[in-house]
Amino acid sequence: MMKKACFFIFFILVGSLVNAQQGSDIYLFNFKIDKDQFSLSNARNITNSPGYDNQPYFLADGESLLYSSDDGFGQTDIYRYSIPARSERRLTFTPSSEYSPTLTPDGKYFSCIILEKDGTQNLWKYPLQGAVPQKLTTVNPVGYHCWINSDLLGLFVVGEPNTLKLVSLNADKVEKIADAPGTTLVTIPGKENLMSYVDLSDEHSWTIKSLDTSTKEISDIIKTVKRAQYYTWTPNGILLLGDGKRLYKFDPETDTDWVELANLTDYGIKDFTRIVVSPKGNLLAVVVSE
Repeated sequence: MMKKACFFIFFILVGSLVNAQQGSDIYLFNFKIDKDQFSLSNARNITNSPGYDNQPYFLADGESLLYSSDDGFGQTDIYRYSIPARSERRLTFTPSSEYSPTLTPDGKYFSCIILEKDGTQNLWKYPLQGAVPQKLTTVNPVGYHCWINSDLLGLFVVGEPNTLKLVSLNADKVEKIADAPGTTLVTIPGKENLMSYVDLSDEHSWTIKSLDTSTKEISDIIKTVKRAQYYTWTPNGILLLGDGKRLYKFDPETDTDWVELANLTDYGIKDFTRIVVSPKGNLLAVVVSE
């Protein structure tokens, strides 16, 4: 039974990233959550432009975030937004499209998906200041990814069906883990070698699962709210989930079901998708549909 907090879609999977490109903006909230407190305030649109602004990723200091933005003609590049300065800087200038910027474990690069003109989707990395990229793996077409460590990557590989694969860069080894993963692949805070994903294989019931990338053991964490697959972890190990209008939390240590935290329509947001929390846990970035 769903509880409401008492304190202060299906076919999202795509054969091409171009088809996923819809008008969106990135909102930033001041945010706090722990065992008995929650606050969400100061909503502001940090992109505020027509077209596609999506896939926010906070840098390690929490002072900047990377995101993908189009030029109004369907071609996307990676930008870096400075939160204190309230300004953005373009990092890539290419005829291709870049998506899913993610900081590499050494903090010196960001990796991203490059969608070439011929439709191929490969994983590359750029120096954080922007320069000539290097291809990371020949696995393709890659839709989404996450770093487990400096050698190991979790990849959402587009296909029929879409698959979750682990790739060792040093060993040049690729291992299929599961079919029908969701598009959010993230490591679990404080849990070495663990990552999570949404299992979409049952169209009637989706489940957030953990994967031990060392043993390949897969465990259920919790079923999602119906037709909800966008989630994230806070630095202190609390799951957040959005269903397009409402924000929920699940603490694996104390909760038995999702707890509703907020209805974002109260903040003027009619529909949202991706969510991500800053490394310090004090900011929440939300992708809002235009």
